[in-house]
Amino acid sequence: MKQIIIQPEPTGFHEEDRGLLQFILARKENKRYLLIAFLGCLVQFSIFKVLYPFPDFISDSYSYIDTNLSDMKVNLWPIGYSKFIWFIHLVTSSHIFLVFVQYVLLVLALLYFFYSVLYLFNLNKSKSTILFAFLFFNPTSLYLANCVLSDALFCALSLLLFTQYLWMLFQPRIANLILQAFLVGAAFTIRYTAIYYPVVSLLAISLAGYKMSLKFVGMALPWILLIPFIFYTQQRTKEVTGTAEFSVFGGWQLANNALYMYDHIEVDSSRLPEATRELDRLARRYFREVPPQDRDLTSIEGTFFIKVPNAILKPYMLSRYSFSDAQSQFQAWGRVSPTFKQYGTALIKDHPMAFARHYLWLNAQNYFVPYLEKFGSYNVGMREVWEPAKIWFDLKSSEVSLIPSIQFQGYIFSFYPILFGMLNLYFIGCLLVYLFIGKPNCHSRHFNAAVILAAAFLFLNFSFSVFATPVVLRYQVVPMIILVYFSLLLTERIIRRFR
Repeated sequence: MKQIIIQPEPTGFHEEDRGLLQFILARKENKRYLLIAFLGCLVQFSIFKVLYPFPDFISDSYSYIDTNLSDMKVNLWPIGYSKFIWFIHLVTSSHIFLVFVQYVLLVLALLYFFYSVLYLFNLNKSKSTILFAFLFFNPTSLYLANCVLSDALFCALSLLLFTQYLWMLFQPRIANLILQAFLVGAAFTIRYTAIYYPVVSLLAISLAGYKMSLKFVGMALPWILLIPFIFYTQQRTKEVTGTAEFSVFGGWQLANNALYMYDHIEVDSSRLPEATRELDRLARRYFREVPPQDRDLTSIEGTFFIKVPNAILKPYMLSRYSFSDAQSQFQAWGRVSPTFKQYGTALIKDHPMAFARHYLWLNAQNYFVPYLEKFGSYNVGMREVWEPAKIWFDLKSSEVSLIPSIQFQGYIFSFYPILFGMLNLYFIGCLLVYLFIGKPNCHSRHFNAAVILAAAFLFLNFSFSVFATPVVLRYQVVPMIILVYFSLLLTERIIRRFR
């Protein structure tokens, strides 16, 4: 009986290919994609700015602006985005120009990702078209770019970084190692979410075909950028608050997370650090005196005790410190942060199961159906901006106008949280079929490594999101793109395998 040998399935990458640019320009369908993307994005942006002449702001937006107006070296959020808008401001104070630059950077990152995955993997025309439409005719990019927030820039850097990981798997070159290190460092100065990116880099480098010595160098390279930034931030924070903290907001977040379980545990104040006992008395009084209907913890996306003015943390800060400007506000937030960190750590350490049940489980559910938050309404429901925005963008008036209703974007994005949850479940299903039925050994090494990398990135994002940050839709844009692409890719491979 003749033996049938199943050859490993090839990817779209071939060593003899000349390069990505040649791949784009030499193929008619790729040039057509590029033309449609260019014209489509130009038309979309033009129409969008007619509908939304002014950018979108939330409280974080003013923090970034205040960092520049007050010449602050450190603030609640990383200073990278403040430096970015400062650089743009050197060219012009036009808010339209800022939004345009953010949109262009995001579109360029999307193009790099799109053509890279077409070049590296075989994906049939229909699924390539679906991916193209999702990337370039998705209102998410427009609304992200229209926000004076780090989201568009961070998403662009993150997508470039993940694409670079894929190139490292196929082309283990020194230049790729250096570029991924730079991208990790740049992303970290924009948003602290990038704290888990070095772990993804470690996995990507391990899976790539580098010599062992180069692998160690590549794993260390991101930290050459990260460690000085961490040290700089700690020292600058110490100068203002008296404590060398890397993230002032981290203490607030930890205390907030722990307080989600407070109503379900018995706290022995004698076991708490001395410095936190006054805070605990305030917490005890809050849960005793405020009716349950006035403290619905599910009403705000995992940050109830940070955002609600009378919910323990802000009253504790205001009873000790007052502030009149951005510098003194940061100082007040920073001075109470160590106490909040101690308090949250002590509660979680003493009640780990309650914490898992009443915060982690809640946030895990939120992850699969993330809050719209910024996508829910324009300018947090207001038709005016605060004074810092007026000054920074040289606005003649504090009033902003728009043609749609303030809630219009909430209607557009209303199904996105459900879509994100469905994509996660579908990807998990495809991954299980691929691992246990789809015969991974019949695929190329590069393909298997890419799937492992995507799954690891998504898992680390899930873990970080559940434990350390509010789960909101704008934080999940890059994971959603990865989910869409790898779901399409796995679906195609599974269908091929079972034909």
